[in-house]
Amino acid sequence: MSEANAWTMSAQLQAYPREPEQEQRALHEAALWALHFTPQVSLRDNGVLLEVEASLRLFGGMAALCQRLAAGIADLGLFACLRSAGTAGAAWLAAQSHAESKNDNSASSTSLHDLLQPLALDTLQAARPHLDTLYGIGCKTIGQLRRMPRAGIARRFGSELLRELDCAYGDQAEVHAWFSAPAVFDVRLELPARVEHTDALLFAARRLLLQLTGWLNAHQTAITALTLWLHHEPTRQRDHRSTPLTIQLASGSRDPDHLTLLLRERLGQLQLIAPVIEVALSADQIVPLATPNNELFPSAATQAESVSRLVERLQSRLGSEAVQQLCLYADHRPEKSYQYQAIRQKRERSRTQPSPSCTIAARPVWLLAQPLALITRQHKPFYQSPLTLLAGPERIESGWWDDALALRDYFIAENELSVLLWIFRMRSGDGGSGWFLHGYFG
Repeated sequence: MSEANAWTMSAQLQAYPREPEQEQRALHEAALWALHFTPQVSLRDNGVLLEVEASLRLFGGMAALCQRLAAGIADLGLFACLRSAGTAGAAWLAAQSHAESKNDNSASSTSLHDLLQPLALDTLQAARPHLDTLYGIGCKTIGQLRRMPRAGIARRFGSELLRELDCAYGDQAEVHAWFSAPAVFDVRLELPARVEHTDALLFAARRLLLQLTGWLNAHQTAITALTLWLHHEPTRQRDHRSTPLTIQLASGSRDPDHLTLLLRERLGQLQLIAPVIEVALSADQIVPLATPNNELFPSAATQAESVSRLVERLQSRLGSEAVQQLCLYADHRPEKSYQYQAIRQKRERSRTQPSPSCTIAARPVWLLAQPLALITRQHKPFYQSPLTLLAGPERIESGWWDDALALRDYFIAENELSVLLWIFRMRSGDGGSGWFLHGYFG
């Protein structure tokens, strides 16, 4: 009806201009989220079609799949009427029927005849120009239309109406144009109002993350670095400014809940320099990642993934430099052959250059912080008992460049308790002499 007639029927009517570009953007967001469940996604003028038969077992059945799909649609700020059927055409017609408010997903167990027969004719796009004529002859439902002579329908209303009807009943194959995810992910979202607190930004960031993880699923990849751009409102002192919020991951991930948790930690520490009017999300670094295998028992890979997620959460809350680990350093002196390094720095280093390494003999598991001087008895080093030298010497001459010269001969020794020790004898020029204990072998 016209807007004037609508106003006469309701004084509380709220009329909004239609925005086709925004509608297409919303459909694009929904399609990216749908890629979590199937690669076969097709866009319609006002909806999305999914072929999910091959995904039902993976997601625990139709009801569980639809529940997760609807939850993601709601997180995007959208509302969807979900219906399923044996054919794409039947599911599409059922979703547009008057039963959409029920949001019933049990149609997959209903025959196409029982599902389509009571639906109104206006759900058929090809029938809408001829509704007055069809209503005039008493044809108001799809079931009544199907019982009419096919030759008469084609002659009076065209073959397109029969084609749409046959596709819905599965009598004719329907060709779909599958949605293709873009090659690069860089999505913006304009906020409906000025945002002055970071807590309100999480909902918008969640919308972008759902699209990002769907895009990653489509490309069989995972994210290792992403940037959330906060575009601020222009001020008189300065022009339009942006704040980048970068998230570095210890391992590739495409889990929206995990990425949302990391962003929540970072946003909680951020102080906005000005109100935010737009947010954008870009995928900085991606790595190939196959679909995970649902194993019966936890494997080493699963445990490693849990540790990586813990590290990522600690880095998001405390900072990337607060979480460190031991790594090898190219120095023959045992006390300087390792150093503490942020995990992020170690990962970037391993991608750009090989890890430093040197050919060394066996090293003990437990290295003393300071070498322990040993006494000698009968010209033999003594620790709880006289020591027997088993292997050595390993000569180390290093450290002249940093005024910590080490001139040592290392030996593997054993006492009467069968404890393996790592000892060394200082050579002349190292500022002393004698035997020292430097570590224990496990």
